[in-house]
Amino acid sequence: MKVRVKMFANLQEISGTSEVFLDAETVLSALDQLVRMFEGLKPEIFEDYERKQLMARIKIMVNGTSIDYIDGLKTVLREGDRVAVFPILAGG
Repeated sequence: MKVRVKMFANLQEISGTSEVFLDAETVLSALDQLVRMFEGLKPEIFEDYERKQLMARIKIMVNGTSIDYIDGLKTVLREGDRVAVFPILAGG
């Protein structure tokens, strides 16, 4: 399935782009492709890549809904879906 993946904040800076188009069946397969394309994203997105544990500060949404409320990394993607990957930013 061809999906649009948008990246924000430091993820955009590391990858040098704000979005990419990928053929991915699930959120996890999209993230796997993303970190293969841009190796520097791996430590920013994954706490433990081998165990597929996301960093606590990373949030992922599919079509505006957090994957926390769908099926997590197993969330199935459909043609034309929009995946947003962004770090939670805190300030003071």
